[in-house]
Amino acid sequence: MRRFAHAFTLVELLVVIAIISIVAAVLLPVFLGARGAVLRSSCQSHLHQISVGSMAYNTDYDDRFMPVNYQPASTPNSRNDRTWVQMVLPYVGSFDVFQCPGDYSVRLTPQATFDQDLVPGDTDSQYYTASLRSDYGYNYQNLAPIVITQNGGHALPRETNEVADVSNTVEFMDTVWNRTTSGVPFGGGNWLVVPPCRFYEPASVGEPPVDSFTGARSVDVQVFTTSDGWEPQIESASNVFGGAWPWHMGRMNVVEVDGSIKSLDPRQLTDGCNAEGQWTGEITDPVTYMWDLR
Repeated sequence: MRRFAHAFTLVELLVVIAIISIVAAVLLPVFLGARGAVLRSSCQSHLHQISVGSMAYNTDYDDRFMPVNYQPASTPNSRNDRTWVQMVLPYVGSFDVFQCPGDYSVRLTPQATFDQDLVPGDTDSQYYTASLRSDYGYNYQNLAPIVITQNGGHALPRETNEVADVSNTVEFMDTVWNRTTSGVPFGGGNWLVVPPCRFYEPASVGEPPVDSFTGARSVDVQVFTTSDGWEPQIESASNVFGGAWPWHMGRMNVVEVDGSIKSLDPRQLTDGCNAEGQWTGEITDPVTYMWDLR
C-alpha cells in the first residue's frame, strides 16, 4: 500500500506564521526592556565608580571639587591642559568607565586621539581629546564655576561642605555631544552639562537676583560656559536639555554629590525653576531645584 506524507496546507502555514508574529510582538518589548535594564544598570555602575573616584579626589585636594580644566581662558590642548575626566581617571583606573553602555553613536575613540594627545614623558596627557566626549557631564557651573575677569579665567571649586543637600544636588549625569535635526545623537557624550536656570527669583521687587553659579547678587558676572543655558523651546536643538541626554529608553542616570544615583525623565531636571532660553528663567524653589548648593 502506498503511503503519502502529510504536508501543511497554505492555510495552516499562514496560521502558524500569524501565531509566531503575535508571540514575537508580545515578547519583543519584554526583551528590549530587559536589555535596557541591563544597560541602565551597567551605566549606573560606571557612574558609581566615577562618583567614588571624584570623592577620593576631593579628599586629596582639601575637600574641594575638581575644576573643569586647567586652562579655561587660554587655548587649551593636551600639552597645557587637563580635563576633570583626566583628573578623576587615576582614581577610576580605566577610561572605558566614562562611556555609557547605551551610547551607540559614532564617536571619537581613545585610539583615534591617542597619538595627537601623547606628550613624550607625560603619560597624563593621554585621552585629552576623547575625554571631552565623556558620556557623563559634570555640573561644573554650580560645583566649580570659572569666573572670567580682565586677568583671564579663574576656577572657583567649591568645598564639599558647602552643599546643603548632598542627596539632591547633581554632580554627574548622562550627556550627548550633538544630535541631528531628527533627534539622532552622534559624537558620544559631553564632559560638561549646563544647568537649566542661573538666577534666583528676587526676594523683593527691585532687588538684584542671586547668581547660583557665583553666589553674587548680580547679573553681570561673566563665567566660562559651553552654552548659554538650555533651549527648551527647540526640540531639535542639541542643547535642549543642556547637554543632558536620556540614553536609557527616555530616561537618564543622574548621580548626586553623596553618590546616590537616580533614573530621571529629562523634564524632572527643571523642577524648582522656570527653564527658558539663555538662562532667562528663574529659580523659584531652592528645595526642589537639584543643581545648586542650597
